[in-house]
Amino acid sequence: MLWRVRTTLADRPGNLAAIALACGDAGINIQGLQVFPTTPHVTDELVVSAPDGFTDLQVAEVFERAGGAQVAVTRVTGAATADAPTRYLDGVHQVLDEGRDVEEVLRELLETEPPDVADYSGHDVLVLTRRNGSELRISRAVPFTPVERARAQALVSLVSDAGSDIPLISPSPREAVPLVRQATLADIEAVTALHERCSVDTLYNRYQVPLKMPMTTRMARRLVVPDVGCAFVVQVGLDVVGHGVLELVEDVWRFQLIVEDAWQGQGLGTRLMKHAAGRAKSEGAARLTFVTAGSNDHLLRAVGNAGFVARVERHDGNVHITVPLREVRAIQAS
Repeated sequence: MLWRVRTTLADRPGNLAAIALACGDAGINIQGLQVFPTTPHVTDELVVSAPDGFTDLQVAEVFERAGGAQVAVTRVTGAATADAPTRYLDGVHQVLDEGRDVEEVLRELLETEPPDVADYSGHDVLVLTRRNGSELRISRAVPFTPVERARAQALVSLVSDAGSDIPLISPSPREAVPLVRQATLADIEAVTALHERCSVDTLYNRYQVPLKMPMTTRMARRLVVPDVGCAFVVQVGLDVVGHGVLELVEDVWRFQLIVEDAWQGQGLGTRLMKHAAGRAKSEGAARLTFVTAGSNDHLLRAVGNAGFVARVERHDGNVHITVPLREVRAIQAS
């Protein structure tokens, strides 16, 4: 099993040797190393292979006992051992010659896919400037180093000079535009139909228990008009393809959402989150908690794409992602 380990050390001779010795004693093989100077400390990134059965926490303990601080451990593939400057040059080639989206390429280079929840301590946000002055924001649980920030901005600047990050003509929309709005009793049938189109995994991530279908009228009514709070839907044409419930539970504002499988990965979950955060802010909430099953990587990505700083915790096998609303603009009830 390959792992990427980031750790902060005091910048003095012998510290890296202590890490190497501790890894050798634990049977961990170092296969790659990058050093990011940040005086008076240094951030070391190592790709290591650990014996079968090792968990991320066990790998982290080895580095902590050897003097490492702020240790973050994530699973990686063999691609992580490739030379970093070469990967960035190849990324430029993919944007300029293959027509790939620069944001998509950067997310692969910076490996922003969510790691295990145990590795989360909050999102770090990388803000890059395009040629036209607009910003590209990328977030990740493991903090970005100054070297990574410089590499990413250099890539964006290089493809910007070639004009590859800005379309010359914006295409006209041919399909209906997704609309986020507050749900009403008139949405009962549409919300029920949405759930019937969702896969078992999508339903489980939303409700954390197997959900029997068809849905009862009583449950559908509560989903569109909850007792304390409100609900939102994402409507495309005549169909509802996304839904979320904002509720006050034991003095905690919570939001749970579901997006139809065919519409996942298109930013609808992020739009629902932002809408719910604004509405919770208007209700006086200082923070908002998203609740999901522990394996729901889609929600973790949506939180990062929304630019929220998050605290992620496990409760009874579920994941609670709490975001502060201090910088969120309030959205009043329509």
